[in-house]
Amino acid sequence: MKRGQAFDTMMLVISVIVAVAILGMLLGFLGGIGGFGAKAKDVIPDLVKKVQQKGFGLEPKENVEFNPGDSIYRDDAKGTAPISKDSVKFICFDDNVCSGGTDTPLTVDDESIVCNQRIAVAVAVCYKDDDGTYVIGIGQKLTGTDGVRQKAETECGLRS
Repeated sequence: MKRGQAFDTMMLVISVIVAVAILGMLLGFLGGIGGFGAKAKDVIPDLVKKVQQKGFGLEPKENVEFNPGDSIYRDDAKGTAPISKDSVKFICFDDNVCSGGTDTPLTVDDESIVCNQRIAVAVAVCYKDDDGTYVIGIGQKLTGTDGVRQKAETECGLRS
């Protein structure tokens, strides 16, 4: 049986479709690994949305990068989550990383984060059930007795 040009063209089209599908799966998998190049403006809304969808709990992330000039406000932090921007609150858990002034890498207040120097930090987002607030905690390290995770758990009433 002799095959024509249409057969070869269809095989090429099918090969391209399969290659694109495999590439899409690989990129999705690689994007979810680690914190390589995890930009704060992408990570924080994602963490808020995850907590909002669960309705409780805590979502942590290490190595979240802030670059000079970056500013994140409550509206940025809520992203596409169907919540009020007024229910978002930023908290600094480490005075060496962030404070109310410009002498540290990050300036954090209840309504915003402003980056003064390039830094990678730990971020934890949790839901504070008693007042309906999404707390976004910032600090130098994620784990340990003075880590962001434990402090956020305490702040949100997940740990006593």
